[in-house]
Amino acid sequence: MNGKIGLIFNGVWSQYALATAPKYRDIYCLLYVHELSDLELDELDALVIPFQSHQAALCQQQQVLYNFLKSGRKVVVFGDSTPEWMDADWEDRPTNNYWWVEDPENPPISHTDFNHPVFQGLKPRHACWHIHGVYTRIPDEATVIQRNETGENITWQTNQYGGTLLASTLDPIVEHGIQQIRHLDHFVDSLTHWLCGIRPTGSFKLPAESYGVSLG
Repeated sequence: MNGKIGLIFNGVWSQYALATAPKYRDIYCLLYVHELSDLELDELDALVIPFQSHQAALCQQQQVLYNFLKSGRKVVVFGDSTPEWMDADWEDRPTNNYWWVEDPENPPISHTDFNHPVFQGLKPRHACWHIHGVYTRIPDEATVIQRNETGENITWQTNQYGGTLLASTLDPIVEHGIQQIRHLDHFVDSLTHWLCGIRPTGSFKLPAESYGVSLG
């Protein structure tokens, strides 16, 4: 299997775009959510479960995911989740896509622990953008990494399952894949380095020829 990080995939174009882009394709490999197995994940360093994942299918794959954690490796969950497979409660919140126009110095996240390896060295605007909800309950041994202005949990981490589970209501994979937020190289590259020890270089680009687009 090519790559060191498995990206759980259920057909969302932005997930595919990131994992197959020249910058990331030697590091990330797409894993179809309905076909996960312990054997398929055996050689991977980490798993990323992006926003817009198939939550019902993840519930069916719960044991595979926790077996991966039990082996001492890392799993990162972005966007929404469900307590049917992860021991935490997630609630929707309005998504503010306009804060950087109205008040660019007041992002939806008011506290970030910049000592965490994923966030270390990032500018505040690179560490947060909009959010898709909050965690109203997290595992007992979890540490909060980011909170919003009302103190609700945005990003947290726990090592209580053997490996490291990091969950966040941010959506870097999807937003980077569709290139809606153009500064996400900083976050995704930092995340990638933390997950597998490799820091990608260069800019994130989608080769037109890969999508049947003629440049002539």
